[in-house]
Amino acid sequence: MQWEIWVFRLVFVGFVAGFAAQMATRWRLIQAAPNNFAFDHLGTRLDRFIIEVVFQSKVISAHKAVGLAHLAVFWGFVAFGGFTAVEMLRGLGVVDLTHTTPFAIYKKVLIPFAAGVLIGIIGLGIRRAFVRPAGLGATVSKESLLIAVFIVLLMITYFVSFFYEQGLVERVNWWVHMIIILAFMVLMPNSKHLHLILSPATVFLKAPILGTVPNLDFEKEEVGLETVKDLPAKAVLDAFTCVECGRCQDNCPAFGTGKRLNPKMLIVQNEDALLAGERDKKLVDVYDQDVLWQCTTCGACEQACPVGVEHLPTIIGARRGLVSNGEAPEFLTPLFTNLERRQNIWGLMYDQRTKFVQAATLETFDPTQHEYLIWLGCAGAFEANYQKSMRSLFDLLRAKGKTFGVLSKERCTGDVAKRTGNEYMYQELATQNIADLRASGVKKIVTSCPHCVKTIGHDYKMMGYEVETVHSASLVEELTRDIMLEWRERENVTYHDPCYLGRYANVHAEPRALLERFGASITEPVRHGDNPFCCGAGGGLLFEEHESGKRISQERFEQLQNTGAGTVVMACPFCSIMLTGAQASTNAPVQMVDLMTWVDGKMKAVKPKCAPVDANEAQAQSH
Repeated sequence: MQWEIWVFRLVFVGFVAGFAAQMATRWRLIQAAPNNFAFDHLGTRLDRFIIEVVFQSKVISAHKAVGLAHLAVFWGFVAFGGFTAVEMLRGLGVVDLTHTTPFAIYKKVLIPFAAGVLIGIIGLGIRRAFVRPAGLGATVSKESLLIAVFIVLLMITYFVSFFYEQGLVERVNWWVHMIIILAFMVLMPNSKHLHLILSPATVFLKAPILGTVPNLDFEKEEVGLETVKDLPAKAVLDAFTCVECGRCQDNCPAFGTGKRLNPKMLIVQNEDALLAGERDKKLVDVYDQDVLWQCTTCGACEQACPVGVEHLPTIIGARRGLVSNGEAPEFLTPLFTNLERRQNIWGLMYDQRTKFVQAATLETFDPTQHEYLIWLGCAGAFEANYQKSMRSLFDLLRAKGKTFGVLSKERCTGDVAKRTGNEYMYQELATQNIADLRASGVKKIVTSCPHCVKTIGHDYKMMGYEVETVHSASLVEELTRDIMLEWRERENVTYHDPCYLGRYANVHAEPRALLERFGASITEPVRHGDNPFCCGAGGGLLFEEHESGKRISQERFEQLQNTGAGTVVMACPFCSIMLTGAQASTNAPVQMVDLMTWVDGKMKAVKPKCAPVDANEAQAQSH
């Protein structure tokens, strides 16, 4: 009837206007923010979009049952898009396609999708209302439950439409269905379900490489994030997209050990400040300044987020703002002084590196004579215990007939400076290192420090310098594939994945292949592979960890100890320092050893069943 069409038109316009007004507010805030949307690496972004949005991979991998329920709801809504559009056009009096054969077929095809949505949303609703995982928070969201009820009613009214195709019941059922859709639309902007609209964009716009924090442009007087209005457009979009599922806080080592940092709350507090119109409010007043310095930059929060929220640029950006204003915590003052005066994190005299280079009979890198440049890093150059691991690496490379050298002058890569917000110091160190590396003519850098892999291999690219950079575990694993050994007994070990190697660089198969090749039986800790639990050293916390709650290093050591393995193998100098310290504090009877040292020991203890690879040894055997 014509009057019914006009009534629906008025209702439709009213609801759409309410939705549009709320979305316009958010759009204005995104437009007002500094634009940092990037579209580089288009292929990578599209691949991730398909995997994480279309197939909901992250949601499923975290909690399979919950993920499958979410997938059913997601695909149900996609499938119902055409059905809703046709019914809307009918109600508005534009065109009626509901009596056509294609629509009748389409409507029946939707039956399994509707069943999936019904089962999925009931399961998710029970989980949210009664199971209440810690990550969801203590308070039940009334909006979320109401929307869950709406979705259930939408599916019920869809099924009812098969039994009543005309008459009063059909019209009432149709109106209920359409009013629920319109009400859902109006409620969405102020609920967690806004991610249904925004998350495809946040996932696509997320940086292709974890921990991408753009350099500051000092010529433009950029100083970092100081106020809410400094939050870049992607961070503002993230704030509106966050579904508050709590996966970031569940995986955060700081939150998990009783500290005040909660990555979820940082994003929620950004949203609250933006919608409250507090764009001039200082970020340290939005969230407690202390929590910014409890982050280890391990990346667990970003990796776990199913909707593409990036926490690290906000945390490091806010740190930059504090450092630029001279408000860095006291524990960083000696670190910054060491980097400025000695260009290493320990503040040691350069002659100590020279003594180690001479004692290890290392040559200065020459591209005509050496295949690899070994980047010692601050630990390899100055830390006596870790130099044992470096010597093992040298022995392994020499045993395989490989040539290598080191720079005559090497500074800290600037990793710690960048993660703690001292961007000026980072760029100073990076600029000098890049100049030396270019002058050296190096084609391939090998280092045992995952932080150096990240900084040289990725961060330096953003300064215009690109060189192949590999971790020693990857190289040695490749070089020893020809070695075939038979082991009567295998040593029971557990392997600790460094965050900057397992999560950032996606290197976790190679260390395990090495361990198994040389006689290890690996027992995995509770967090491992591409989702390890941090040792607590990243983000500058090697030098101080907030004492609230439990020490992260102690928590991780206990996880490793609980495997029952007698040996803990590590592949990062920072992890070695932190976890060895945790072991010493408990005096637990567990051997702590670096991967290169462990492999080198096995190589020297047995005779590999392969052709000799050392040229001198081969010549001696030929006589």
